[in-house]
Amino acid sequence: MNSPRLRCAAGPLAALALLCLMPSPVKADEGMWTYDHPPTKQLQERFGFTPSQAWLDHLRLSSVNMYASASFVSADGLILTNHHVTLGYVQRLSTPEHNYVRDGFYAKTQAEELPMPGASISVVESIEDVTARVNAAVKPGATLAQAQEQREKAAAAIQAECLKSTGLKGEVVSLFGGSKRALYRYKEYTDVRLVFTPELAAAFFGGDDDNFTYPRYDLDMSFVRAYENGKPAHVENFLHANPAGAADGDLVFVSGNPGRTDRLMTYAMLEYQRDVVYPSMLQRLWARRTLLKAYGQQGPEQARRARTVLYFIENSVKAREGEFRGLNDAALMKKKLAQEVAVRAAVAKDPAMASYGKAWTELDEAMAWAKAHDKDRRFKMGLDDRGLVGKALMLVRYGQELAKPDAERLSGFHEAELADVVRSLTASGPIYKDLEQVTLTEEIKSIVAGLGPEDPYVKTMLDGMAPEALVSKAMAGTRLDEAAFRKELLKDKGKNVAKSRDPLILLALRIEPTIRQTRDLFREHVDAVETAGLTQVAKAEFAVYGDAVYPDATGTLRLAFGKVAGYPFATTLVPPFTTYYGLFDRACGFGQKGDFAVPPRAAANRAALDLATPLNLVCTADITGGNSGSPLVDKEGRLVGLVFDGNMESHPNTFVYEETQARCVAVDIRGMLEALRKLYGAGPLADELVKGAR
Repeated sequence: MNSPRLRCAAGPLAALALLCLMPSPVKADEGMWTYDHPPTKQLQERFGFTPSQAWLDHLRLSSVNMYASASFVSADGLILTNHHVTLGYVQRLSTPEHNYVRDGFYAKTQAEELPMPGASISVVESIEDVTARVNAAVKPGATLAQAQEQREKAAAAIQAECLKSTGLKGEVVSLFGGSKRALYRYKEYTDVRLVFTPELAAAFFGGDDDNFTYPRYDLDMSFVRAYENGKPAHVENFLHANPAGAADGDLVFVSGNPGRTDRLMTYAMLEYQRDVVYPSMLQRLWARRTLLKAYGQQGPEQARRARTVLYFIENSVKAREGEFRGLNDAALMKKKLAQEVAVRAAVAKDPAMASYGKAWTELDEAMAWAKAHDKDRRFKMGLDDRGLVGKALMLVRYGQELAKPDAERLSGFHEAELADVVRSLTASGPIYKDLEQVTLTEEIKSIVAGLGPEDPYVKTMLDGMAPEALVSKAMAGTRLDEAAFRKELLKDKGKNVAKSRDPLILLALRIEPTIRQTRDLFREHVDAVETAGLTQVAKAEFAVYGDAVYPDATGTLRLAFGKVAGYPFATTLVPPFTTYYGLFDRACGFGQKGDFAVPPRAAANRAALDLATPLNLVCTADITGGNSGSPLVDKEGRLVGLVFDGNMESHPNTFVYEETQARCVAVDIRGMLEALRKLYGAGPLADELVKGAR
């Protein structure tokens, strides 16, 4: 998809002049850096601080991935993360009689700590550059799609070798659009237990109205513990809390797992996101939010069941709306275009970089193909991967993929990845069929409306029934809500899945061929082109700017840095810290109503609190979704906060970095300790956090 604005750019001389005026692409406190390429030069220049290798290793080994971010905070396997990171597990542990989401939970002894079915955590033990090994697998004359498949097979072999030779889970990560491949080796803990979580009203004070805003007044924290062989895991590397916290202007670091940024995308790719992907994505999110709200209004139990799902939908809506605003921001898009024009002009000028020039044209063509096939992307790439239909599709793929050699399987089903699949499919926990029926019916009706009732995929899916009848029959007859039944289907490499007469399995078997075919087409015409094209774009940027660049977020461990700092907003200033004083003031301002009511526990113990204690803070560290639960540490490596959000102004940073108002929002360690000791009677837990041992 050629962009008229891109074609009409000012020309080579103007572009070269622009390049001369442009600073390095990395400025201020920008960057989500890999641990094998830390921002030592930037830190020394800006803050006069150079972290030692021992400092970096300690922080890396103290950092935890639990499908978000977390950190070890004691030698006895205690882990700190966000309330909203553990919320799904807490919801599954809750019952109408023991509503831990509403009331919170604290295990006063280790014997009372609650197992969290399906939960696991991992720690990066080492990182190795395997770019040459992966690229060596590409055969001469291979098409882009063939080259991608050959690289993926090589990556799968490396991951299998890692598991066999070290016992560690290996993940080959694609960085800089694929121009670099790194093997991350992980130590895993699969016995994880809930230690403490506050009530939702304290963790999410202000509700969705305050979400992605600042000032904030939230205790968005949870503690879990890793176990090995039935005992608390003993870890050598963990973060000691600094009870004094951080001060305004202090250098701080975030170590976590940012999920996704798209700063390497070309201007045409961003136009495609703006004009095609985001509008349909938001429509779907808005429809699902309306559906869940209507379901929750049926009664208190329905409201409880929908609450966690609705929380994440609301969160996604605000985040995607913020990113969409960025894509529609003329100044931001102009900045992106200027950066691209400058790099392309430098490429055009230097014959040594000539091979990079065609990347932008090929990516334009891929975007045009994707736009022409957008209905297939929206409606034939599969049903919602969450819930029972997601389990059905995963079971079907499990049976199909395990019949193949490891290197030929779909990503996610290689030997090194199967433990995660099995945990996901066998984890116990309540499944609410009435809620599943509502959401699946809405999903299928949307597909029918989008493709039309005569579409072959629709006819295959419905099998002669109306969406309501199809889903009603499937929910009445399925046993996939039983963990024991799912375990049975997994036996003997899933060979019994294809023979199953479970109605949801039958639905999955009918639709999987079209889903697979559609995904294969997009892999060939879009994914493979993007991988090859962005690899060339990244190489061009290396050639122009040197190695002072960092890769887009990939859900893997990264190090970010910044300073504690407020920011200008409208005609005033936003402070770097909030306090318990502010919590009570905001509650009073709203008349102690709804999401702005101080939780009863805090109201009853107000006199015991030091209301001047900092509760939340902001800093300039570069974060994105997935950083939730990341530790915030000072330059001595001590814990001073817990990342739980970014402000609304940070959302466009997904595409183009801007620091003026964008901020990382964290719970202050002082606010956490004050709450544990004076609100929750959790003094022993606070002591373990400070002293590092129970």
